[in-house]
Amino acid sequence: MSIRKAAAGLVATAALTLGALAATPPPAAADSEGQKAEAAQAADGRHYPYRGRVLGNNGVNKRAEPTTRSRIVGWAGSGSIVRIQCKVIGQNVLGNNRWYRVPVRGGGHGYMSARYVVNLDQIPFCRR
Repeated sequence: MSIRKAAAGLVATAALTLGALAATPPPAAADSEGQKAEAAQAADGRHYPYRGRVLGNNGVNKRAEPTTRSRIVGWAGSGSIVRIQCKVIGQNVLGNNRWYRVPVRGGGHGYMSARYVVNLDQIPFCRR
């Protein structure tokens, strides 16, 4: 085997190893409710197995319904990781009509506009 072929094989192996390391998820970060992002079950017994990262400079309100006219039931800070149960169609916010169902402090759930949350997992639609 030539040195050139051996070097190419070594580079390919290193690239695969580094790619696998990059694909490994980082340790869980605290979410906006002060719990570990790994805690997928809320106090109300519902499962919130998916995650999203909050965008924007000022954080995002959690609403009682998927509309900005609904009352505020919580808040998530910018850059925080939030737990997500599923998504629904709601009010259009700057071109995006998807809203995520998220847990709120004290039990129950609220909704956050997907316009301000980057999903870190593939989020399914809520079942009726």
